[in-house]
Amino acid sequence: MSDARGASPCHQSVTRAVITGASGFIGRALVKHLQACNIEVVPVSRFPSAAPHEGKIADLMVSGALDPLLDERTVVFHMAAEVGVGESVQDPRRNFESNVLGTFEVLESVRKAGCRMVYPSTASIYDSLNPLPLRETAYVKPTSPYGASKAAGEAYCAAYNRSYQSDIRIARLFSVYGVGMVRFVIYDLIRKIQRNPRRIEIRGDGEQIRDYLYIDDVVRGLVHIAEHGEAGEAYNLAAGVPVRLLDLVRHIAGLMGHPEIEIVPTGEPSPGDVPRWYADISKIRSTGFVPQVSFEEGLLRTIRYLSEAQPDTRSNR
Repeated sequence: MSDARGASPCHQSVTRAVITGASGFIGRALVKHLQACNIEVVPVSRFPSAAPHEGKIADLMVSGALDPLLDERTVVFHMAAEVGVGESVQDPRRNFESNVLGTFEVLESVRKAGCRMVYPSTASIYDSLNPLPLRETAYVKPTSPYGASKAAGEAYCAAYNRSYQSDIRIARLFSVYGVGMVRFVIYDLIRKIQRNPRRIEIRGDGEQIRDYLYIDDVVRGLVHIAEHGEAGEAYNLAAGVPVRLLDLVRHIAGLMGHPEIEIVPTGEPSPGDVPRWYADISKIRSTGFVPQVSFEEGLLRTIRYLSEAQPDTRSNR
């Protein structure tokens, strides 16, 4: 069931949005959400084949690439990023160039235009030894190059806010899932169960803990921070509910009709991975934001979507 508290189907103070990374999972959903509210949206993608909704093509690592698209009434949602933890371990230079240099150039364009920006960061910036749940004041000490790139981006956002009074708000995303996803844990689990409903291997010991927020709530949260957050502040954007990996697998398998599936932890950790995290969301709740989609409803929507989408033919490993 959905919780209608805090719902605002459309938005008042965002009238024009530029969305970088508009062809990504969250970017596509954010474009759709804002367009449904009749807000002027300029989607920006790096490659012509990936540009949705007649969007603009721009290489954000080129100085001034966003300058012609911005004015003082624009809100920039800087969704463009290399987001894979494992990929960042394998190719840290690419991650740095996209996430740090690209963010620097976007900040320069925002500074010159005098407009507002929402910067999506990550729970991966936090030290793995922090007590849980994680508050925004928790110690920052990334485990992966991806986390380091986002921490660097946050530091530049803070510097631009303090040096130039740029209106920049930070959303620290935890684990995002839902309709439209094409990778990450929930996607992989559903695909594996589709291929073999009797047995599934999972990385690590199964005790990993994550905090999952459905994509519709994520895009609502991003816009909520743009409208109701404060310049220079960071907000955890999550459900605030810890979910153990073994429990997640059993839950998904049960919803898919395979409650007796054999779960086999490999004991092999993922490079750069943080074993456990979940958020304290009291700060964003204090601004009026409340997640609306329950975890079970979100999983059901995602399972239905992936059951109707093109099957994944990759191996079970």
